[in-house]
Amino acid sequence: MKSIIKTVLLLLGGISFITACSDDRDGNPTILHPTTFALETPSYASSTITLSKAEPLALSWQQPDFGYPAKVNYQIQVSLTGKFTTSLKEAAKGGTADFNELTTVYFSKNVELAASELAQALQDLGGWTKDNVPAKQKVYVRIKAGYPNVDTLYSNSIELNVVPYYIEPQQVPEEPDAELYFTGSKFGWGTWNQLVPVKETVGKNDEATPTFWLVVYFDADEEFKFAPQAGWGNDFGYNDVKITDNAGASPSNANGNIKIGKAGWYLLVVTNDGTKRTISFEQPKVYLQGPTIGNWDCKPENLFTVPTTATGNFVSPAFVASDVVRMCVKLNGFDWWRTEFVVDANGAISYRGNGVEQSDVAVSVGKRCYLNFSTGKGEYK
Repeated sequence: MKSIIKTVLLLLGGISFITACSDDRDGNPTILHPTTFALETPSYASSTITLSKAEPLALSWQQPDFGYPAKVNYQIQVSLTGKFTTSLKEAAKGGTADFNELTTVYFSKNVELAASELAQALQDLGGWTKDNVPAKQKVYVRIKAGYPNVDTLYSNSIELNVVPYYIEPQQVPEEPDAELYFTGSKFGWGTWNQLVPVKETVGKNDEATPTFWLVVYFDADEEFKFAPQAGWGNDFGYNDVKITDNAGASPSNANGNIKIGKAGWYLLVVTNDGTKRTISFEQPKVYLQGPTIGNWDCKPENLFTVPTTATGNFVSPAFVASDVVRMCVKLNGFDWWRTEFVVDANGAISYRGNGVEQSDVAVSVGKRCYLNFSTGKGEYK
């Protein structure tokens, strides 16, 4: 009898275990993978929206059906073509952007988009300046939904008609730059080139505005951006700076990159005082200084000749004496020795920068200095 009772209890326990497992499985949802979701067309889509006067624009969409309530991240994307193939961020590394993704992340399916935020996104995408903002613009809007580690999908797009307006660029770098680099289309958006600091302008105890420079050859239509380190992050371009062109470079906006209009050699100068950055294109004037030219005044007769090609040499006047050679570029507001450099014993162009004073290099009367800024090499002959 005890054996029968034990057997019955074991059977009942097994049935309970099977039932419990079945209940557990029934409680675990099956994750679905939707391919799209619906963005609703707002009532104001039938009229033209003047963004400079508009109230926040209400947008609503349906939550993507993942099979259960999921915490989804949403971002707004805008396009001037409706194609949504290449983002402005992607185009910064090469290509042409046809949409811009706004940075604000939402967790609700009912939001209000500030008209100014939309205006800024369109301005960045279109590369509009103060003088070429269109009178009217057709805009396409869609929503990106991201379910972390599961799916990313996009809504349908809706069409809006807007009157854009120009927003002045904000000059708000985080801190004065300690170093500065640039990369661009010529370098596959991967090789970073360091600019030279003007001596005693970089560092915690320096009172002058951090200033950097470089003699560089730009091709026509070449695009580039800057960063305070040799890599992406806190990078900045046309929309983030004030640009001065004193050399006929004709820079323009290309998806937030700086695009060169006229090929040639330029003296590139960048400053950052912690509240704004400025970029100046100057004439590439390189001067011989001191006893080997007979004066310390950066006179016209001290100038190196400027090559016409990217691979050409800057050539100094003939040395008038056998002595220690000195040379520089001259920046407004700075003594010449703050931007001094020399061809060292290894044949490299060695910049004084913010380092220690360089070793003397003696040269012979009648010879000249040849500088190749593209290779970073030079020689006396």
